[in-house]
Amino acid sequence: MTAPSVLYIASASVSDPLIVSQVIRYLEQMQHSLTSCHLITFERDRSQDFSRTADELLAAGIHWHPIHAWSRLRSVGFWLDRSRALSCARRIVIREGIDVIHCRSFLAGTLGRKLKNKDVRFLYDMRGLWSLEKRDKGTIRNPYLFKVAHGMEQKLFRDADHIVSLTHQGKRYLIEAGVRVPIDVIPTCVDLQRFQPQRDPVVKQSSPGPISNESSLNVVSAGTLGAGYLADEMFRFCALLRSKWPAASFRILTASNREQVLGSAANAGLAQSSLHVSKVAPDEVPLELTQADVGLCFVNPTAAKVASCPTKLGEYLASGLPVVATGGVGDVTDILEKNHVGVSIRHDDESSWPTAVQRLAMLLKDPELKSRCRRIAELEFGLSNGARNYLRIYDQMTGTSPSLQRKAA
Repeated sequence: MTAPSVLYIASASVSDPLIVSQVIRYLEQMQHSLTSCHLITFERDRSQDFSRTADELLAAGIHWHPIHAWSRLRSVGFWLDRSRALSCARRIVIREGIDVIHCRSFLAGTLGRKLKNKDVRFLYDMRGLWSLEKRDKGTIRNPYLFKVAHGMEQKLFRDADHIVSLTHQGKRYLIEAGVRVPIDVIPTCVDLQRFQPQRDPVVKQSSPGPISNESSLNVVSAGTLGAGYLADEMFRFCALLRSKWPAASFRILTASNREQVLGSAANAGLAQSSLHVSKVAPDEVPLELTQADVGLCFVNPTAAKVASCPTKLGEYLASGLPVVATGGVGDVTDILEKNHVGVSIRHDDESSWPTAVQRLAMLLKDPELKSRCRRIAELEFGLSNGARNYLRIYDQMTGTSPSLQRKAA
C-alpha cells in the first residue's frame, strides 16, 4: 500500500517554541515516510515573514497553511478562526487525498472530528485534559461554559479513531472513564542532538570526593512560572537547598515577569545575589542547561495534570541533569524515582522537604548519575522514538506497511 498522506492541525503559531519542538521536529523526521505532509497553524502576528517561513517548511517537506487568527475578538474570534480553519482543512483533505488528520489539542480536535469519515482517520493528540486545565487556570470560570467545553472534549475522546496521551496515568484515566478508542502513550519528546550533557563536571569542589556542604551547586529552572506552576514553593525549596549548599546559585530561564519572579524569591528568603533571572532564546536553552547540576520542575498537581508531561523533564534528563519535581504530575514520579534520576516531592508537605534534600545529596554523589539521566532520556524521550511511534499509529489507522517506520530518522 502507498504511504499515508497526513494533515497536522496545531492550534498555535508556527513560531511557538512548543510547536517547533513538538510538531515541526516530528514532521521533519516523518515526512520521508509520508506521501504528503500538511500543517495548519493559527497565526496572530501579522508582521512575521510568512513567505520565508513557508519556503523553509517546504524545503523540509512540510506544506504549511497558516490561518490568520482574530486574536482581539476572544470567544467570537475562536469560532471565526475555527470556521476558517475548517474550510481550509476540508479543501486540503479533498485536494490532497488526506488519509489521517492529526489534531494537537482541543481546538484542532474539534476540526478533526468534523472532517473524519470512512476514508479519513482522526488522530486526537490530546496533550492533556483540556477542559479541566482551563478550569484549573481560571480561563473557564462559568460553570455552564465548563460543562459545554467538557462535553465537547468527551465527544473527541469518543469519536477519535485513535488517541495519543502524554502519560500512562492519562491513558489510565481515560480507560477508567470508559473511553474505548485505542490509546498510545507518547510523551513530550526532546531532540537528543540539541540537548546533551556537558562532558566536564559542573559542580566545583575544594577536593575530590562526594559533594559537601561547602560545594557550590548550580540549579536551573527553565520555562514559564505563571499559572499552573508553583513559583513560591520552588523558591522556598531553593532556600532550603542553600542550607545544604551555602554557595548554591539559581538560574531562572523564563519569559515570566521578572519583578514578580524576584519578588517571589525575596518572599522565600532567597538572597538576590544567588539568583539570576533571564529570558533566553529557545536555541540558547541547551547550552544553559549544561551549566547546571540540577533541574527544577514545580508544577501545580491539579486533577488535570494526570495527563501532563512537562517538556522540561526530558530536556533536563537529556542534558544529564537530575530533576527535583512535584509529584502528582503525569508519570513524573515514576520516571524519577524508579530510575533514580531525581527526587519527587509533595508540594503541600514542606516538612518532608529536608528529607528530599538529603536524598538529592545522596544522588549527586553517584558518579553514574549523569550518564543514567541521559540513558533514561534516550529510552523515554527520544524524538526519533516518538516519530517512529507516530508512524506506527498512522500505519495502524490506515493499514500501511509497518516497514515505513524504518525511514524515520
